[in-house]
Amino acid sequence: MTWQEQWPGTPYESGSNPREETSGLFRVALKASACAASTEIATLRDEFGEIHVYESRTTAEQELLDDTDCSGLRFQQPAPNGSTDVDRYLVKVRDPELEPAERGPPEDGWTFNMRAQQVGALAETLFSAYSWNPPPIVSYAAKDLSLEPEDFQVAVNASPESISHSGLNGSDGRWMPDCEFIVHRRTSSPSKDDSGPVLKRYLAEIKHGSTGFERHQRQQMARIADETGDDLAVLLIRVKLQGTPQSYDLTIQTPSALSSENQFS
Repeated sequence: MTWQEQWPGTPYESGSNPREETSGLFRVALKASACAASTEIATLRDEFGEIHVYESRTTAEQELLDDTDCSGLRFQQPAPNGSTDVDRYLVKVRDPELEPAERGPPEDGWTFNMRAQQVGALAETLFSAYSWNPPPIVSYAAKDLSLEPEDFQVAVNASPESISHSGLNGSDGRWMPDCEFIVHRRTSSPSKDDSGPVLKRYLAEIKHGSTGFERHQRQQMARIADETGDDLAVLLIRVKLQGTPQSYDLTIQTPSALSSENQFS
């Protein structure tokens, strides 16, 4: 499920107060969660595309919510930074998580839903989990610098400093890059601590799916790209995480509990 589909907009709920009749064209994006839950919606998207235009909101609600045999379908406010120009998303609302008091013993296992922040963090981890030489950046730097991968190595800074710039109105825009990649000329020393001279630095913003950039991020990234020389570049990295699990299971135990089962060493 993408970040847009988990945006906490106010969904339409059946069984609430009578709907107000609304007129004017109403554009709806059929999101992946709705397609996964309903074969009718999936067929509609496959045959006619993601975005559908209706004569009014009332017509859209009738056809997509009332006439579709699938519980849990809802209209949701579009994400503020989304790239799709629509009035609503059609999504499948996931079952709510249990309250802490409703859960059994932690050693028996608990299940939690994946949230948008976790998916975004997973996308960043694909790069920040490396101290040196994340494969995508090695491949990019090789093409960018016209070098063979064995001629350089890439250091990863997973906590770069924020970059700020005062605008014309006195406001301070601030951008915190997700990662910094420093490309060093490889030396004859086998130790990565003995890195050669810096060839180039990359400041990267990492997004997953079609998540949009905030205005101040775009402004700062564009400013840096315009003002810096050839030794520094800004990278916009989009990671597509297809097949990301919708939930995860875990157990929580103490060492004493494991010791009693002869499992702790």
